[in-house]
Amino acid sequence: MTALDPLRSALSTRARDDTSLAVPSDSKLRTGPQRVLEQVHTIKRSKSKPGKNGSLINSVENMSDMTLKQAVEFLTHPDENYQQCGANFIHHTTFKEEGTKQEVFQLGGIPALVSLLRSPNPGVNQATAGALRNLVFKDQDNKLEVQHCGGIAKSLQLLKETDSTETQKQITGLLWNLSSADALKKELIATALPALTENVVVPFTCWSDNCAKNNVHPDVFYSATGCLRNLSCSQEKERTAMRECHGLIDSLMSYIQSCVAEENPDDKLSFDTVRGSPEDAPPSGVKWLCHPKAMQTYLSLLASSKKGATLEACCGALQNLTANKGMGASAMSEIMVQKLGALQYIVPLLKSPDQSLQKTAMSLLGNMSRTSSLQNSMAKQILPDLTSLLSAGPREMGNNDQTIATACKTVRSIMLADTAVSKKLINKELVSSVADLSENNSFPKGSKAASRLLYSLWNEKNFQGVVKKLGMGKTVFVNDKTTAIHKSMQIE
Repeated sequence: MTALDPLRSALSTRARDDTSLAVPSDSKLRTGPQRVLEQVHTIKRSKSKPGKNGSLINSVENMSDMTLKQAVEFLTHPDENYQQCGANFIHHTTFKEEGTKQEVFQLGGIPALVSLLRSPNPGVNQATAGALRNLVFKDQDNKLEVQHCGGIAKSLQLLKETDSTETQKQITGLLWNLSSADALKKELIATALPALTENVVVPFTCWSDNCAKNNVHPDVFYSATGCLRNLSCSQEKERTAMRECHGLIDSLMSYIQSCVAEENPDDKLSFDTVRGSPEDAPPSGVKWLCHPKAMQTYLSLLASSKKGATLEACCGALQNLTANKGMGASAMSEIMVQKLGALQYIVPLLKSPDQSLQKTAMSLLGNMSRTSSLQNSMAKQILPDLTSLLSAGPREMGNNDQTIATACKTVRSIMLADTAVSKKLINKELVSSVADLSENNSFPKGSKAASRLLYSLWNEKNFQGVVKKLGMGKTVFVNDKTTAIHKSMQIE
């Protein structure tokens, strides 16, 4: 089975994304309205005495007759059929209409839903988890309200207790959505990290007799690792807690390696690793994060995967390893480029129509280009591709300000390191494109980086003869804007 497609990738490096809305359907392929109406009929056939809301049932034969106010009232009815009906209606409505999320919040529906997570009725649990998952999707107020009502603890308890795959999917999807809120990360690191590792990640990846639950569905694993990926974007203290979480790293690396070995590079995983320092010993635990074997695994996935999410996850992991400006990151870059031939796998990603993947690949190359010992080899291997991309203009870079800025910075750094190779690539098309970017205020970061590149093309003596032959005046390269940018960078 395939996982629900996220509305936005949850694999982009350093991003904190919600996963997806919970689609209001089930294994019997009934739609949200069909399930709610079926629940209404179940209530009407029930032998239990109607409560104060009993009269409402007679008025909701059609979905259009039910209101959110009525659905919220159903949540606190003593009859579990009413509770499930109300939760299903909220689940369905919040999937279709964005504005209904705040209406449920204002009606006090979230505390009632959180309470129902501890219902003894599995149907109520599933409907409630799905409703909460949708309610917190890209809604900060609702995320905080769920936490305020103790929803994180109750969700984790339900995840531990339930045998329902559908409920597990909804709970892990809910946690993934919650994990994009910075205010919730401290509690999630303390509680969800060990719970998801113990109840989802380790059982899914080890398949051993020692695992209490080894029948975890891939969709549940996908959402759980999506939550963990968001948590890895926290502060250093929280990231350290993730590294020290028993079984987490070993399980994830074992899983990734098995995917490569089985030639199944696009299996379900949504997790970017964290930074570390080089290790030569056989890897285990946190030592996996920065071991050459891990890097080789990521590069193998870059070579074999056809799925953008997998490619971006691998690029993101490698980008994190090279993100610092210290010796550790430089050592990582040298291993990747000189020993593992990383550039041949990364450069093709620059042409990807996936803007997020292109941005991550460009950032990784930008990190590597800071290592002076690699700049000459990078000039020979990737500078033609980078200058071609710049010449093509912002559209070929997804009109992404950060991608444009990183491209300009990387080209400048490599060009100045190997002027012999660079002179062959400087032409009127490149200069014109960079000059246009310099004046384009739609890309503030890109404009600044392009201005600095222009100034350097004229200021570098080895380039002056080439640029003068292009028949372009000095003011194209050195003008008020490029000079101001150059001076500001000197001060920094």
